[in-house]
Amino acid sequence: MPFLKEPRGLICFMAIALFLSSQPPTKVSTPLTQFEWAQIQIALEQRHFSCGFIDGRAGKRTARALSAFQEHQKIPITGTPDLLTQNQLQPLGDPFIYYLITEADSFQITPPVASWIEKSQQKSLGYHSLWELVAERSHAAQRFIKELNPKISTPKVGDSLLIPNIQCSLPLPKIDSLRISLPETTIQGIDATGIIQCHFACSIAADKQKRPLGLLTIKNYAPNPNYTFDPELFKVASLQEKITKKMIIPPGPNNPVGTAWVGLNLPGYGIHGTPIPEEISSTQSHGCFRLCNWNAEKLIKMIRIGMPVNVVE
Repeated sequence: MPFLKEPRGLICFMAIALFLSSQPPTKVSTPLTQFEWAQIQIALEQRHFSCGFIDGRAGKRTARALSAFQEHQKIPITGTPDLLTQNQLQPLGDPFIYYLITEADSFQITPPVASWIEKSQQKSLGYHSLWELVAERSHAAQRFIKELNPKISTPKVGDSLLIPNIQCSLPLPKIDSLRISLPETTIQGIDATGIIQCHFACSIAADKQKRPLGLLTIKNYAPNPNYTFDPELFKVASLQEKITKKMIIPPGPNNPVGTAWVGLNLPGYGIHGTPIPEEISSTQSHGCFRLCNWNAEKLIKMIRIGMPVNVVE
């Protein structure tokens, strides 16, 4: 991928202020800046304790990721970046690097289409913009990438964008089971000794009656899956578009299940990616558990068929 690890010159005061050194974040007695929060989120992401997407904004997703990391490290669980946590949570390498947009990137952009019928007729559901492509590849919110690059209105081939550095991430851990917390809206990978090894923010079903509980198992998984549109699940859209039969929606980052699928032994339920990562942790699914695409892609590399999945409340 076209990552430039040596920044070639910062383009504005905001970028200059963006971690000119790898010093630890400010003490917790002083409010952290957006970029100090981003540094914490990057360090968590590099260790596979993800708050979902990097945006430099404090909130429940980041607090839960911090708590999971603190439990993993066997230090006091505060959900805050206290000094002890900061000492063990420094970014691996430079917190930010540059990403060079290539011609190959431009070929992955496909215009968005509104209707399900139009989606079914596409070869793939690629990225809708270069902003989206760069944000997904840096595990960040699009708005944050735009904030880091205020002088770029519309990215083009040849532009270098300042992005979070997730290229220095640790190898994926070995896990023995998954734990899904409905109240916390998180998915965690647990090893054979019961220690949390990875943590991902997720979305759960909007309808409480459709939220499974108890012990499930992994039945199958697939990278870059297609999606079967069922008129019974989307009755309003089916009536509007006069759809009476199931349709196959092609794969891609804007596919309804994103870029990775994990099927559970409960029919119709799974863990999968999403075309809108900024909505992770909101209750918007029909029953499945949604992850940011990059976290769903990580997950299918760590799981196995038959692995237990414990859903708790």
